[in-house]
Amino acid sequence: MITKKRLFVGSMLFIGFLVLWSLKHGNIITTVMDQVNMAIHSFTMPAPGQYNLSYELNSVLQACGQLCNTSRKGLPGPYFDHILAPIDCNAILKNEYVDRGHGLPLAPATIPIELMNEYSMNNRIPVRYWHLNSQYLGKKASSPVWTVNAIEDLIIQAKEGKLKGNYGEEETNALRDGLKHAPGVKDGRVLVIGSEFPWVEACVLEAGAREVVTLEYGSIISEHPKVKTMVPFVFRMRYLNNTLGTFDAIVSFSSLEHSGLGRYGDALNPWGDIIAVARAWCVTKPGGSLTIGVQYDYNHEYLHFNADRVYGKKRYPYLTTNWKQLYRGIGKQRVHVFTK
Repeated sequence: MITKKRLFVGSMLFIGFLVLWSLKHGNIITTVMDQVNMAIHSFTMPAPGQYNLSYELNSVLQACGQLCNTSRKGLPGPYFDHILAPIDCNAILKNEYVDRGHGLPLAPATIPIELMNEYSMNNRIPVRYWHLNSQYLGKKASSPVWTVNAIEDLIIQAKEGKLKGNYGEEETNALRDGLKHAPGVKDGRVLVIGSEFPWVEACVLEAGAREVVTLEYGSIISEHPKVKTMVPFVFRMRYLNNTLGTFDAIVSFSSLEHSGLGRYGDALNPWGDIIAVARAWCVTKPGGSLTIGVQYDYNHEYLHFNADRVYGKKRYPYLTTNWKQLYRGIGKQRVHVFTK
């Protein structure tokens, strides 16, 4: 028989376990309250077949406002049009649907008819299909533990120009070149968006960052004292309770082009990539920088649903709304640097 006393003792033991766990894994940015919030969040995730596409996306669109209006006109910029829009940081970071999963057993293979205009920007961007199912939102990442030795070895390889990363030495060195032009990286606190394997973090540390915080769909434990990790839900909660802090620089390589396509378990969201960069803008200090490497073809962009996007002159300006163009680098996943 479960008595109140036994229930109380059990609860205290559970809370004690969470405290010890959070102390042991100091470099994964979670606290007891984070754990409780994440548990509640998991119970409210939509079950298969219960995802209310219309209601949830209308909520996202309302929070997004003009930011998600991809028919806005821009001003001529050094490399492409410069788009401006008001950003309601509290609204886009408070909206719970932005970080929710789609709740389906398989990632969506086709775009719902009612979302085609939004995904194709009113048929301005061609849509092709390549279905991938790589879901791990809310689960462990493919490399769930990052050791000190592993990251230090990657830093050494980066210094020698021999770090292959996920895309080969040439692409890695294109990122390293971009980081040299990015204000705030050296001696700064840097947010890395999307990273299953810490090669981007190694490049950022090699460039002189004092601290790196990685934002990734799947949970990761970093044992390196200068690298911390968090999942999107914790990122949002930390912002809302004023414990996230701000960043001197933002870095993302081959990640943003997947946002909102459902491949990794995230909910369908035609503006997922745009909102992700806008959220980064919200937590960047004035004068800070954004370094992005994504698949880029100025005149031949397209959406490869649900695999990824190839950006060009039509969508890239909206992706980087409000950011000032500073530097254009090299690489197939063309590196650009912006400032706030």
